[in-house]
Order: sequence, then structure tokens, then C-alpha cells
Amino acid sequence: MARRRNGEAPAELIDFLARYEPAIRSLAIGLRQIVLETVAPCHEYIFTMRSKVMLLYGATSHVMADGICQIAVFRHHVTLVFPEGIDLDDPGQLLRGSGTTMRHIRMMASDDLDRPETRALLRQARALAGPAARGDRDVVTRVKTPSL
Repeated sequence: MARRRNGEAPAELIDFLARYEPAIRSLAIGLRQIVLETVAPCHEYIFTMRSKVMLLYGATSHVMADGICQIAVFRHHVTLVFPEGIDLDDPGQLLRGSGTTMRHIRMMASDDLDRPETRALLRQARALAGPAARGDRDVVTRVKTPSL
């Protein structure tokens, strides 16, 4: 587990993203930076899952139980997922999805990172997730490396 204040991407994440085109890598790293700037202090859990890279964010180390958001990196796009997206006020109508609670925003190009509505949704999701773990003042990152 590593604590980071500056949001620098861990080497393992860079390795996970190496299989993607440069534009997708840049989009994933850029979105991660926006998430960290907007929701920190938080816990970050990074891992690979089948054909995608996942980054989960939570108020505590129980990122699945108190999830703020998730980043899913696919071959041609990056998706920002809100586990409780149904509860977010979305005047810009960015959120997509028809599930019971989860909603997402598909990011296709670097211009998609510039939408102020994305940060507003992140702030709402952070507030819904509750306070940071006691004593947390920065980002706590855990990386699950693939087993051989």
C-alpha cells in the first residue's frame, strides 16, 4: 500500500496500460488525475480484469462497500462509473445506463476530460460516499498484480 499526495501514477498502472494505444493511455491517466483532484482523500484500488484495467475509488479501504467511482479502461474508450449514479443530480445529462443504481460516462477523446459536469458529478459522488477514513489526508493506493 502506498500513500501519494501528488497523484503520480504508480509504475504498475503504467505497465497495465502499456497494451493500449497512446490516446487511451493518456485518457486513462488524465481521468485518474481528475478523479484524484476531485475526490481525495480516498482509497484507490488498481487491478486488471480480463480485457480491461480497473481503478476503484472509495472513502475507505472497503472500496466496494463505500465506492465513490470507478474507472474502466477498454480498448477504444475509458468509462467513468458511478456505483450510486442513480442518486446523482445530472443536469447536463452525461450519465448513461439503465441498471438499478449504476450509471457511467463514456470518454472517447481528451476533450471529454474538460467537461465541468464531470467534476460536479464526482463531487456529488464523494459526498454520498461519506467521510474519508479517520486520519486519511491523501490517496492510499493498492495495486493487485496479476498472479502467474
